[in-house]
Amino acid sequence: MLAVGKNITLGDLKGTVSDFARRLFGQKIRTRFRASYFPFTEPSAEYDFECLLCNGKGCIVCAGTGWLEIGGCGMVHPIVLQNGGYDPAMVSGFAAGLGTERIMMLKHRIEDIRYFWSNDMRFLEQF
Repeated sequence: MLAVGKNITLGDLKGTVSDFARRLFGQKIRTRFRASYFPFTEPSAEYDFECLLCNGKGCIVCAGTGWLEIGGCGMVHPIVLQNGGYDPAMVSGFAAGLGTERIMMLKHRIEDIRYFWSNDMRFLEQF
């Protein structure tokens, strides 16, 4: 997802990602953001959703952490805005990407991401 406009803030990014999680998984899902690095955003973060397979207690899917990494995000770097024809002094923006397979894992309680690349039609035809 990408949003560019006047006065777009990191709070807008966090609110959008958290709202996305609540709309998809319900009001009680927790989200967290961890500092990271991507060359096209500054600051950058990775965001996680609470693991719904174990309700945040820790399992094999979330490697015992209670969280599942969903994607990367950040505020669009001023040079990227400029290269896109925007004046970084006038607008700002955020960008966020996500792993569709990770969302499907949580939504359908799938315990191994490798099923998506197994070419097993009995599994894949469900989607």
